Amino acid sequence: MKKAIYKFSANYGRSGDLEGIFIAAKQEVDKLISSKIEVYFGEVLGKHSEIYRAIEKKEIKLVTDDAEAIKIVAKYNLTSGHNPFNYRSINFETTSFDLDDDMTVGEIIHKLLKQKK
Repeated sequence: MKKAIYKFSANYGRSGDLEGIFIAAKQEVDKLISSKIEVYFGEVLGKHSEIYRAIEKKEIKLVTDDAEAIKIVAKYNLTSGHNPFNYRSINFETTSFDLDDDMTVGEIIHKLLKQKK
């Protein structure tokens, strides 16, 4: 899977905004959006904030798929902020495989993509 650099930016009203820069494959991002997995960010915007929801297409933008840029970001660990793939899911169920409570959204996406093949 060809990787790219993406920017995540979501507004949660009065609570605030979440942003992040991360590397992922286009298929992973597409599956995250189409599967409607609710990402559980926890209390990242303050005590009792409980932030969770499905990621919308408008909240993830492709920055670049330039191989050199991706290599530099990866080599120097220049990802930052909130990466929806690194958090747990909430309210997501599937009958196609057993969900482990400790699985990240990224791990669930990988399993869903494997099944597709």
